[in-house]
Amino acid sequence: MTDEPCPSEDLPRYEVRQGRRGGWTIIDTLTSLPAATNGRDFVGLSKKDAEDIARELNLSVAQGRDPLI
Repeated sequence: MTDEPCPSEDLPRYEVRQGRRGGWTIIDTLTSLPAATNGRDFVGLSKKDAEDIARELNLSVAQGRDPLI
C-alpha cells in the first residue's frame, strides 16, 4: 500500500453529498459544483434518488458518453 493519491480518472466524476438542510446533492467532482442539466441543479434530492442518478451519470462517463447533454 502506498500513500500516493489515486489518479483523478480512478475517482467517480459524480458524488452524492448531504446538504445543510437534509436534502442530497450530486456534486461534479471536476468543478466541485452541483451537477446540472437543462438549467436545473441536482440538489434537494432524496438520498435514494441522488444515489441512483449519480450511479447513472458515472456509468455514462465510464462508457465515454457525456451524461448531461
